[in-house]
Amino acid sequence: MTNDILERLRHRVEVYTKEKSQTEFGECTYLYRRNSYIWAEILPLRGKEEAVDGKSVRANVTHKITVRNGAIKEPRNDMYFMYKGQKYEVLYFMPHYRRNDLIEFYTKLIIETEEDY
Repeated sequence: MTNDILERLRHRVEVYTKEKSQTEFGECTYLYRRNSYIWAEILPLRGKEEAVDGKSVRANVTHKITVRNGAIKEPRNDMYFMYKGQKYEVLYFMPHYRRNDLIEFYTKLIIETEEDY
C-alpha cells in the first residue's frame, strides 16, 4: 500500500497561497506567493465546452489533485497549484475517505494566454 502511494504521487507541483501585504501607499492588499513544491497526483475528472458570444468556445475542465496530509500546512480554498505552466484553482478540498494520510483537492484548470494580460 505504501509503494502504491509513492507511485501515484508522481507530479511535482508548485503551491501558491494568498498573503496579506501593503502597497507603497499603506493600503492592504493580497498577493499570491509560491509557498512550496510538493508531490501530487493529478487526475482529470470532467470537461465541458460551452459556446460564448462570437465564435469562441469556453472549456471548463476539473481535476482532482491528491497530496499527502502533511504536505500543505494550512489547506485553504484561496490557493492554487501550478504544474507544467498550467494553473489549477482550488474549488474545495476534503480528506481522502479510504486513507486518512491523504487530502483531495478538487480544482478547475485555468488556461491563460498572453492576451489575458
